[in-house]
Amino acid sequence: MKKLCFVVSSPATALAFLKGPMEVLAASYELHLVANTTHPQELLEELPIKAVHVFPIERGIRPLHDLRCLIQVIRFFRHGDFDALHSVSPKAGLMAMLGGYFARTPLRTHTFTGQVWANKKGVFRFLLKAIDRLIARCATQVLVDGKSQRQFLVDEGVVDSKAEVLGKGSICGVSLARFSPNSSLRAKRRKALGLSENEWAFMFLGRLNKDKGVIDLIHAFSELNQTEHTSSLFLIGHDEEEIQARFQSVSNKIHFIPFEKKPEELLQACDTFCLPSYREGFGLSVIEASALEKPIICSDAYGLQDTIVKGETGLRHRVGEVADLKEQLYWALQHPEKMRAMGKNGRVYVKENFSGQVLLNAWKNFYAEKLPVL
Repeated sequence: MKKLCFVVSSPATALAFLKGPMEVLAASYELHLVANTTHPQELLEELPIKAVHVFPIERGIRPLHDLRCLIQVIRFFRHGDFDALHSVSPKAGLMAMLGGYFARTPLRTHTFTGQVWANKKGVFRFLLKAIDRLIARCATQVLVDGKSQRQFLVDEGVVDSKAEVLGKGSICGVSLARFSPNSSLRAKRRKALGLSENEWAFMFLGRLNKDKGVIDLIHAFSELNQTEHTSSLFLIGHDEEEIQARFQSVSNKIHFIPFEKKPEELLQACDTFCLPSYREGFGLSVIEASALEKPIICSDAYGLQDTIVKGETGLRHRVGEVADLKEQLYWALQHPEKMRAMGKNGRVYVKENFSGQVLLNAWKNFYAEKLPVL
């Protein structure tokens, strides 16, 4: 059986995005996972893989540390005798594609899921963009998780026209069974959150940091007139920049919730899903919320162009424009029925374009062509 090794920096990436693809590929290939983790046994229990190989692949740039890690990875790939490597995330991509190149692994695939440098300037942008170019040059196959992101990378000279998008975008698509509207679960979750029947709940789910637009969302929401329309804002996810400590006192209608293992349940409680990101590769959380019939308010960042149909499944605002974001929030409160209609349209849009089964079939077909089973 041919050997395929996935490479990620964070185990969360494998659990959130690669479990489905691994499940369809495990029948044809011996799967391995390289990750920076202290709990390899948990990954073995959750994923259909033969082994977890722990390497100190860190997200930040540490030249000497990264060089030592790369040397270790090259040695591992040479002795592991893998037929294919597949990386997700920038640092994992650098280690896997460069390491695989020197180890002469035949098939080397990297999936681009967003660019840290997209909204940066100067030397930092130049360096990170150069790293992405190197990743693409060392790969034998390049995948991008969104069509608008692919065009951005082509225009920036990072990838060429051979880069592919599986299906119509995203890594694994959305399970329409898992992300399905449930009125009883919605009522249960709203009661637990202390939401009244008429209170409009805005919700963000993801990493809490400036680049995700969370600070803009806090400022925009805090300017809404609560006497005119009662509403709450829920910010869910890992707080990477002490957002809660800095802004919790802004309003008693803003609530912080730690990372949620079952987002499909918590999202049931909201009335509008918000993603005011400064940069985004695709925006899986948007199509997951749409599958739950939640109308969307998101920025016009290039990676989010594929996730909603403006005016039909959600609203857009200009990146970094707090006043524009506030207008969209206010419009949602003024037009609840139109927002609910957008939510219903959203599930149809996801079903037609981002069904999980369609994406998993695309994974299966991709590897059947690139790494045929003898």
